[in-house]
Amino acid sequence: MNNQKGKLEYDGVSSKVEWHTLTTPRGGQYNLKLPDGTEVWLNAASSITFPNSFATGERKVKISGEAYFEVAQKKDQPFKVDIDGKAAVEVLGTHFNINAYTDEPYIATTLTEGAIKMIDRQQTAVLSPGQQARISTKGMNVLKDADTDLVLAWKNGLFRFENSPINDVLRQFARWYDVEVVIEQNDPDILFTGEVNRNLTLLQAMIVLEKMGVHFTLEERRLTIKP
Repeated sequence: MNNQKGKLEYDGVSSKVEWHTLTTPRGGQYNLKLPDGTEVWLNAASSITFPNSFATGERKVKISGEAYFEVAQKKDQPFKVDIDGKAAVEVLGTHFNINAYTDEPYIATTLTEGAIKMIDRQQTAVLSPGQQARISTKGMNVLKDADTDLVLAWKNGLFRFENSPINDVLRQFARWYDVEVVIEQNDPDILFTGEVNRNLTLLQAMIVLEKMGVHFTLEERRLTIKP
């Protein structure tokens, strides 16, 4: 196993299958290469469980949080992602993003290349590039024209928003900057559009929002949104 500046490559060979879990902290991000050559990018506060080697048959991993996959093509060995026991994705070789944070309103799987099969209880759907499957307690809905640049902004070191309410923005900030967010007053009329570099400090990022009408105080690890 090689580890270089946020990139982990698993190249071990063993006759015994062992399962490993890689977890990123809040404010962390990791790029992992699996034994079959599949690359995975993990966003903050996410995890992936994977074997040290894939036996014959299907390749299977489990994730929580958010991850982007570039799956190595193996026609005789399908790749399956268990989304925290709530849904599943089946592929042969393709690129896609899964957002399955428990504090988000739905699980969102967005396809950028190839094809994937989404499985949610008794429902299934085959996605084409640019489509997004959203899974909630009400079932699965497929969005045919997803904004893939918006979905993958995190992988490219950005927060990117398009008419996003303050709650959506602050959930991302809380995970990345590892802070507790308290909203004393929520103005649903304030919507955010634009980009913020994730290299900025929390104070610098909040100053950007302040220019759009957000009032706040920051004390240690507690961010309070004021009326």
